[in-house]
Amino acid sequence: MPAVFIAGLLAAGLGFALPAQAASDTAAVRTAPSLHKTATIALGSTSNIFKNIFTQAPDGAVFYSRGSVVYVQTGSAAPQVALHAGRAVMALAASSSKLFVQTGLTVTEYSRSGGAKIRHWTLTSPVTPITIAGLLVVGQTLWSWTDWGTDSSGFEFARLSRINTTAATVHVVDKRAYPVNVAANSSGVYFEDARGSKSLGYLVHVTPSGGVHARRGPVGALLALAGGRLDQMSFHTNGHQYLDTYSTTTLRRLSSAQISDNDRMFAGTGLGLIVLNEPCTHLVCAKATVSKLATNGSRSGTLTASNAFSVLTGRDGAVVTVSHGHMSLVPIAS
Repeated sequence: MPAVFIAGLLAAGLGFALPAQAASDTAAVRTAPSLHKTATIALGSTSNIFKNIFTQAPDGAVFYSRGSVVYVQTGSAAPQVALHAGRAVMALAASSSKLFVQTGLTVTEYSRSGGAKIRHWTLTSPVTPITIAGLLVVGQTLWSWTDWGTDSSGFEFARLSRINTTAATVHVVDKRAYPVNVAANSSGVYFEDARGSKSLGYLVHVTPSGGVHARRGPVGALLALAGGRLDQMSFHTNGHQYLDTYSTTTLRRLSSAQISDNDRMFAGTGLGLIVLNEPCTHLVCAKATVSKLATNGSRSGTLTASNAFSVLTGRDGAVVTVSHGHMSLVPIAS
């Protein structure tokens, strides 16, 4: 992950949308029309974009936070206040009818219709306060990761937990997971961790019922689910970045292709795997682009997305931009 993102993550917190398995076909991606913007929607001002959390619901609604307030944006309409969380929001996840909001070590479930509180869960952490966190919900399974790394403490392993949203128990499934690098679909959660006395790196799959399958693999790289496979964006030992694809069942590597060293992040979407390229060392670039990325490393449909900060995982293609302290949501289509 680029150094500018690591520094920001340790200092504050970065919210990623629900990693959902999206249909993607390599041949179709090659011949697909160019990506284009369908709107530019103002999301308000920010003093630190890393503290604004974003997630996309299965129906395409985008939820995001500004401090303790959660907003919802649908279609091309202006954002509306969804609820007041009472404390700074650290993570968000949304299903078709529920919204999950994390403040500190508390995760609260709200109804998307009316904003009524339904229930809450208390997470555990060996160190408090936590500094960054993430939530992912698929069906009745809510996955949570929490971390306490800072600029002074450096990297710290995350704690990953599993919650059945119809029950009160929080199940800790891993205490040495890599933060941020987490993806989930109906078959469970995929992440990276360190195991044994030598802290060897593994790719791990945990099912909603708690079954664990792990396989030795590279760690410290972003993960996404697209086209029925697990994708990893990783710098190899030669110093260049690659797109590595893995089987979601065996975790065996299926392919590897070199991609741009300036690719900052990617997301599985209904358009396929979308990659954000930042040809500079700053947080955002005027010449940033988003493209569809195929398993052989080729890209298509490239669109200039000036000052793009992130791409959201989910049904619809969406880019978050930030310029002079003002955030925008840019829906994209092909």
